[in-house]
Amino acid sequence: MSFIAQFGGDLKEGKSREFQEWLNANEKEFANAFPPGSKYLGTYFAIYSSEKEGGNVHTFIEMESYATQDALAAEGRNPDSLYGKLQNEAIGFFDQQSSNWTNALYKNVTAATVYGE
Repeated sequence: MSFIAQFGGDLKEGKSREFQEWLNANEKEFANAFPPGSKYLGTYFAIYSSEKEGGNVHTFIEMESYATQDALAAEGRNPDSLYGKLQNEAIGFFDQQSSNWTNALYKNVTAATVYGE
């Protein structure tokens, strides 16, 4: 795969253990619900980071192309999608009022277009 997407934020106050329990119960099913072209790599607590405002929990997803982002969005909007259901449950643990949201899209160096040289 050519890309890794990273999404991060802060959990709601007092929800860390509950989120950990939810993830223990649902992570395998969540990973299997991702659409073709994407692969759930895991969700991690940031133990330390140089980011000043990056959130304390980060999810990483492999994607094979830019178009995979559209497939993920479509699954998220589909009312019958297990991916969308679980994604919405997971997001419910996050403090959406926090300014500590972060996301990034990383492209494999060997597949990237290099400009200016």
